[in-house]
Amino acid sequence: MGKHIRLILAIALLPFLLTGFPKASAAPFELAYDDGGQDYGWSDFYPNGAAVRFSPPSQSWRITAVKIYATCILRGSSSLFYVQIWDAGLNTVYSEPLIFNRVFRNATLDWYTITVPNVVVKGVFHVVIVPMFTLDGPQLWLGVDDDPPIDNMSLIVDVDKHVPLVSLNSSSARPGDFMVKVVGEPTETPSELKLASIEFNEKETIAVFSYPGEIRSFGARLARVNGDNVECNASRVEGGVMVRVGETGFLNVYVETSKGEVVGTGVRINASLRMLYQALHVNYTALKESSDWSSRRLETLSRENEDLKAQVRDWSQANSVLQNQVWTLMGNLTLKDQRIFELNNTVERLENEKTILLILLAAAIILPTVILTVKRRRRGK
Repeated sequence: MGKHIRLILAIALLPFLLTGFPKASAAPFELAYDDGGQDYGWSDFYPNGAAVRFSPPSQSWRITAVKIYATCILRGSSSLFYVQIWDAGLNTVYSEPLIFNRVFRNATLDWYTITVPNVVVKGVFHVVIVPMFTLDGPQLWLGVDDDPPIDNMSLIVDVDKHVPLVSLNSSSARPGDFMVKVVGEPTETPSELKLASIEFNEKETIAVFSYPGEIRSFGARLARVNGDNVECNASRVEGGVMVRVGETGFLNVYVETSKGEVVGTGVRINASLRMLYQALHVNYTALKESSDWSSRRLETLSRENEDLKAQVRDWSQANSVLQNQVWTLMGNLTLKDQRIFELNNTVERLENEKTILLILLAAAIILPTVILTVKRRRRGK
């Protein structure tokens, strides 16, 4: 048959490529890489899954169904496999657990259609089939077409870590194209569902996702590390959706828009983040206690500072009074010095006068004695 699907797709898209996609929805058509004939089958244990990368012919693409060519051996207890849609960055946009016996006929190789609720993707996206192979339960085998040319769009991925493991490209040991088709149609680009905030406490993780448009319905599902899915507690908040999660795993959140389209996103909830939160919480508590002590110490120092300011004001006032007294004393001292200088001059003058008077007094006493002596001597002669 050959791989004529791309040519058929190009012919189907030709009117749209020439005139542009109409605003009204066109009839859905398929995106595919295989030629319709299986060459071998693939399956694996969790967390390995089969991923096919698609590049839609429009900026935004509404996925309405996924077709897989597969066979499933139904046995054991009823269990689940998963169909997921990842974006170009390998982040989950949509994830749906499905019961094997509600999709497949036992041991019947055929095309099976899985309805998808109008999931909208932008640009490159991946369809991931997780077969959840077990030895004692249902065994799902996905068809692989290895006829050339190989489109190099098929990967084996780790669904838990969201990383590619093996590429089935033309240079690999077993090249091929997984037989997966996407049914969809072009659509207008919707607003994005974005992680707005995330908080942690000892019991749960609280994530808030913002969506600017009208939300008709919403939901959240956590993919545990063992592959099980559990519904999460989701509630509407202003401008988006809040999800509370008490476990670790990959959280998938979706909203249904007013047009009935599904927009989704995903975020990994790690145990390491919870441990980091606990460590940060301990550090925060210690820092808060230190901060409280510092605040109390600051209040004490502030009061002491106010007291010191009051003392400084009192000291300044007392210093001003003392300074005035000092200036007064210095003035008085200057006057005293001047008075002492004057008194010293007076004392010196009086001393001089006293000396003169003593000399005169001595002269007055000595002179009569001398005269009397002279007279006596003259009489004796």
